[in-house]
Amino acid sequence: MSAIATGALGALFKPRSVAVVGASRGSTATGAPKLGTAAMQNLLGHGFAGAVYPVNPRESEIFGRPCLPSVRAIDGEVDVVLLVVPAAACLEALRDCAAKGVKAAIVMSSGFAEAGHADLQNELLTLARSAGIRLVGPNTAGFVDFHHRFAATISMVGDMKPFVAGGVAFITQSGALGGSMLGRGMEQSVGFSHWVTTGNQADLSAADYLDHLVDDPQARVFALFLESVSDPPRFIAACRRAARAGKPVIVYKSGASAVGAASSASHTGALAGSHRMFSALCRQHGLVQVDDLADLLPLARTFAWLGERLDLRHQRARRIGIVSASGGICGVAADECDLVGLQVPELPAALQERLRGFVPEFASVRNPVDVTGQIRSSATGYQDTVRAVLADDNIDAGLLLVTMAAEPRASFYGREIGRLAAEVGKPLLVTWAGPLSLAALGVPMLGAAHVPVFESVRGAVRALRALEDFGALQQRLGLQEGAA
Repeated sequence: MSAIATGALGALFKPRSVAVVGASRGSTATGAPKLGTAAMQNLLGHGFAGAVYPVNPRESEIFGRPCLPSVRAIDGEVDVVLLVVPAAACLEALRDCAAKGVKAAIVMSSGFAEAGHADLQNELLTLARSAGIRLVGPNTAGFVDFHHRFAATISMVGDMKPFVAGGVAFITQSGALGGSMLGRGMEQSVGFSHWVTTGNQADLSAADYLDHLVDDPQARVFALFLESVSDPPRFIAACRRAARAGKPVIVYKSGASAVGAASSASHTGALAGSHRMFSALCRQHGLVQVDDLADLLPLARTFAWLGERLDLRHQRARRIGIVSASGGICGVAADECDLVGLQVPELPAALQERLRGFVPEFASVRNPVDVTGQIRSSATGYQDTVRAVLADDNIDAGLLLVTMAAEPRASFYGREIGRLAAEVGKPLLVTWAGPLSLAALGVPMLGAAHVPVFESVRGAVRALRALEDFGALQQRLGLQEGAA
C-alpha cells in the first residue's frame, strides 16, 4: 500500500475532524431517528474528541452546532466526511470533498451496485480516485474505532452506551446483521477494538481494513463475516501478515448454497465465489473458519481473553484434560474431542493415585476426571484436582464442565475457576450446561475474570480445536522462518 493510501487510512481510523453531509435532527414516521440524525448522535454520544461539522443547506444549527451549507464552507481541515444523502446527491457532495482536500469518505447511502446502479458507483469511484479520496462503501453502516471513541455509524447499535472496548476487530460486509452481532457480542462481554462494515467495497475492501489493522496494537484478534472476497491475492496477503504478527483471523463466509450466493449478490452487489475454494484457502493459510455464524464472536472472544495471559503463538491444545462432577457430560466431551481430532489421554498412574487423595473414593480419575457431586464436601478437592491435571506435561489445555450448579455453589465455581485460569499457564475453557438463572453471580464472575464460557460442549471443544490449529500454524511459521 502506498504512503498516500496508508495516510488516508490512518486519517480514516483516527480523524481529527469529521463532517456529516446530510446531518439532521429529526425522526422518521415510525419515530426512529433519521439516518443523518443517527450519524450525529453516535458521533457526539460516544465522545468523539475531534471537530464535528454538520452539513445541511436547509438547517442553521444541529445539536447546538452551526450547520454549514457545504463541505467547502467549513473553516478548517476535514479528514473524513460521512455522506448520508440520497445516492444521486453523492457525486456533487464528493466534488465538494475533493475541493476541500478531504482524505476519506464514508458513503452510507444505498442505491448503487447493490440496486443495479453499477454505473453510478463506478462514477463515484472514478471521482474519488482522481481526488485521492478513499471510499468506505457505498451502502455501508459505517465503522467504529472503540479506543479512539470514533463512532461513525448510522446503526442503532450506537444506542448501546458505553461501548465495550477490547481486542477484537470485527469486519463485516453486512451492516444490519453486523450491528446486531456487535450488540449481542457486547452483551456477551466481547470487547472490540474496531467494527468495520465494508458495504459494496467499491474502493476499500475487507482485505484493506485487515491489512491496515494488523499494525494496530489494539486489534489482537480478527473476526470476519464475509459474503465475498473481491481480491483473493490481496486478501491472502493480508491474512499472511496477520499470521506472521501472531494475530488470529476467524472467518464466517455466507453463500455456501446457490440461494445464499444469490442473496449476497443482491445485498452488496458481490460475487460470492466458490465456497469450497474459500474453505481450501482457509486451510492453506491458517484462517479459522466457522460454519455457524453464532460461533464467530464467542470464538474471537476466546482468543482475545486467553491471549491476555498466554502467548498463543506457542500454545497447543491437542491433549485435553477434562474435569466435571458429571460422568454423563464427561462422555459427551470425550466424544466431541474425538470427532475433531483432539486427544483425551489417560493420566499417568502416579497422577491418578495422587488425584484419589482429592476426590471421593468412587470418583473416576483416568481422564475425563469425574469428581462426582460429592466433591462439594471438600473445600479444596475440586481446585486441587484441576491444578494437578493441568500441571501434567501430557495435558495441553483444560475443559471444565459445570452442570447443575445453583448459588452459592455457582459462585464457588466462578471464584475458584477464575483463580485457576490465572495461575495454570494453559488454556482453560468452561462449558456451563446448567440453568444460567441459577448462577446469576457465578457465571458473571467468570466473565469478569475473562474465562471463556460456552453453553454447549461442542462449542468449547471447537474452540479448543481452533486454538490447536492456530498454535500449529504458528509453529510451522516459526520453523519456516528459522529455515530461511
